[in-house]
Amino acid sequence: MTRQLRTRLGTQGFTLIEILVAMTIFSIASLGTASLLTSTMRANMMAHHRSFATAFAQDKIEEVRASGTGACTGGTASQGSITFSLACGTVGGPNGSNDVTVTVTWSDPESQSVQLQLRI
Repeated sequence: MTRQLRTRLGTQGFTLIEILVAMTIFSIASLGTASLLTSTMRANMMAHHRSFATAFAQDKIEEVRASGTGACTGGTASQGSITFSLACGTVGGPNGSNDVTVTVTWSDPESQSVQLQLRI
């Protein structure tokens, strides 16, 4: 009977080594998840900035399309702490058409740009 009692008492609970191994595995998984979350947030912010810059350039393209190439001027727009700079240029195209190029640049912390072109 004492043998059964010892066996039953010996299998109750976890040892310190088992707890440390489980905590180590959990810590590694948590660090991996935190790293993934950080890079996902960074990519989401970059996509948001690119989307804003594209909409800014598209607004200028629509303005030039409606008003003619005389409306092709530069400008700036801000979103939070990021400033977007717009440059617009026209070049004569074939058959009396004009090629309009709108470029939006910004830094967050790398310098990035979006460029749209239109022939009118």
